[in-house]
Amino acid sequence: MPGSITDASSTALPAETTVDFCVVGSGCGGATAAWELAKAGKDVLVLEEGGDYTGLKLTQRDSQMYDQLYMDRGGRATSDLSIAVLQGRVLGGGGVINASDVVPIVDPVLSLWVKKFGLTGFSPEALAPFKQAALEDLSANVPFEEQLNRNNKLLREGAQKLGLKGEVMHHNRVGCAGVGACLIGCPLDRKKNPRFVAIPAAIASGARFWIRSRVARIEDATQELKTLKVRRLDAKGYHEGDDVRVRARHVIVAANAVATPQLLLRSGLGNAHVGRNLSLQPQLPVTARFADTVHFYRGIPQSYAVTEHESLDDPEHGWWGFRIEAISGTPGIVGSLLPELGAKGFELMRDYDKLAASLLLLPDEPHGVVRVERSGRLRIDYELTEEQRARFRQAVKVAAKLYLAAGAAEVYVPNVPPLRIRSEADLSQIDGMSLRPTSVPMLSAHQQGTVRFSPNESGGGANPEGEVYGTKGVYVFDSSGFPTSASSHTMAPILTVSRFLTRQLLAHA
Repeated sequence: MPGSITDASSTALPAETTVDFCVVGSGCGGATAAWELAKAGKDVLVLEEGGDYTGLKLTQRDSQMYDQLYMDRGGRATSDLSIAVLQGRVLGGGGVINASDVVPIVDPVLSLWVKKFGLTGFSPEALAPFKQAALEDLSANVPFEEQLNRNNKLLREGAQKLGLKGEVMHHNRVGCAGVGACLIGCPLDRKKNPRFVAIPAAIASGARFWIRSRVARIEDATQELKTLKVRRLDAKGYHEGDDVRVRARHVIVAANAVATPQLLLRSGLGNAHVGRNLSLQPQLPVTARFADTVHFYRGIPQSYAVTEHESLDDPEHGWWGFRIEAISGTPGIVGSLLPELGAKGFELMRDYDKLAASLLLLPDEPHGVVRVERSGRLRIDYELTEEQRARFRQAVKVAAKLYLAAGAAEVYVPNVPPLRIRSEADLSQIDGMSLRPTSVPMLSAHQQGTVRFSPNESGGGANPEGEVYGTKGVYVFDSSGFPTSASSHTMAPILTVSRFLTRQLLAHA
């Protein structure tokens, strides 16, 4: 019998439901697990607190879409407000709102996990078929030359003039029409994300999905039947309503590397590692103004990356260094990331069609912490290290040189005070960037860590099968288990690891 999608904001739910498997979160980790489980004939229920947004429900309006598609309406941030923590809150998860980049885990990173963290089951050979399956799920392909917009071509032009390595990135769009609104959802449904791959396949195999259903707590975590206290939300997800209970023999938490430990902590589950070892992989935007039109908001936002300073086999960290990727955005988020406010900011936005932009991506040593305060409020503590600050300054200099080489009239660095680079003589200004809290607007879109996989309790919060220490049958199948940054983009790695862990679970369940 096929499954279904039930909207708890408009449909009454049974007071108590019992299933074999309850999955919390419907993104790359949760939807993939649900698909594998349902295909194996298991009784599966997926709980998602977001709504279902596809097609014309994705209005391309900043205020509406950030409100509905992102955690905390797009306002989630670290405790010092230095880094915006962007996470999906919608059926299909982060794949609905990302820039569609497909970057698998490379073998040296997996080898590091085996050698440094004792995850012997995560060898390159063991994960190879699951990496390939993830690429197939995503219909991974390289954009055609004519699909590269001028924003991405300008970054490539600068790299070529400076002799720096770069690449056109794989993506998961099929039949892209160049709308350019990827970060607030594709209204033409051209992304091959979980909403259009794993979720329909899971439903066809009998899985049920409840949207607008928030899991408040997991109880009886050491018992044969676990109990999940679930709260119905209203149609916009603003207010909590009635409680219902779901009883499950197995619980898979795949709610992202912040919400997963948040739920475990709220439930009093796990050991002292839960919430620790957070990697935010912070990103810093740099913008350039050209004399003629760029129209960076049209076409694929992110398709070219400068990889010259990126290492994929650092002996201590795996992925390290930094990479520079072209990016664009809708007016709301772009205006918030420019270096000027008020009248000066207004003047910069008048040149919106002449702007080019990129993000500087830095892998980091996992050192942040997710906490739940006594009041129940979520807290994300994270501070840049001196080493990160030095790498960011180097990355900003490289980005400025790239844009100047491509013919930019001016490069803007959103620093306090603002930096305007008009020639290489101005690059010395970058040395004075303090990168102290709130002095630059940073972003995080690829959170990892917080319930680290480890063969023993002294090293992490979950065992190599994903089972949370101190529980019986409560698992973590998302990026919160990664001991280091898996990749510069986490969609493919999460799909890979979720399918790998689900197959292991099925072999023993």
